[in-house]
Amino acid sequence: MRERRIDEIILKLLLGLALAGLGVIAVAIARTEARPPPLRIPPPPQFELALAADGQAFELGGLVDFGLTEALRTMIADHPEIRHLTLDSHGGYVAEARGVVTVLRAHGVATHVDGHCASACALIYAGGSTRTLGPEGRIGLHGYAMQSDRNFGMIDPRVEMQRDLAIFRAQSIDESFVARLANLPQSPMWYPSREELRKAGMVSPP
Repeated sequence: MRERRIDEIILKLLLGLALAGLGVIAVAIARTEARPPPLRIPPPPQFELALAADGQAFELGGLVDFGLTEALRTMIADHPEIRHLTLDSHGGYVAEARGVVTVLRAHGVATHVDGHCASACALIYAGGSTRTLGPEGRIGLHGYAMQSDRNFGMIDPRVEMQRDLAIFRAQSIDESFVARLANLPQSPMWYPSREELRKAGMVSPP
């Protein structure tokens, strides 16, 4: 009889512990469900797009970053009389550069470089209706990484390169210059001379 009572006490204790555990789990679940998901704030764009001090051109500095295409489209809508874009960038996202080129071509915006413009920036430069270069201006170009043993997932660098070469061709850049671009290594950057750029049509004739 005594052993039965002890067993009953043990069972009640175990049942009590089990119910208490379920209660803790239920509270935890309730709190988890009530808690809103964490807010993911995207980093601010790493470019500066502004009106030049004289009000005669747009100025782009920093990274060719996501959001640049839409920012330029908005600026052109706000200042439809301005048709010049000055560039100073080491490059960035080529997909965004392509978007910028579509805006430049749609609105007949000319491009100009006083300082340094390379990689994706050079693609934007090529998209100008006319292209000018200041005395200290430099245009940097490079190829795409195409190691045969590297897995790029759904991105084929050869296809991407051809898309960009098509932009140069559409801007009447000399075919021999475009062919050289197709065979450039990813590194080091190639900085054509002013004469090479002018001869190829990258710099518009005066």
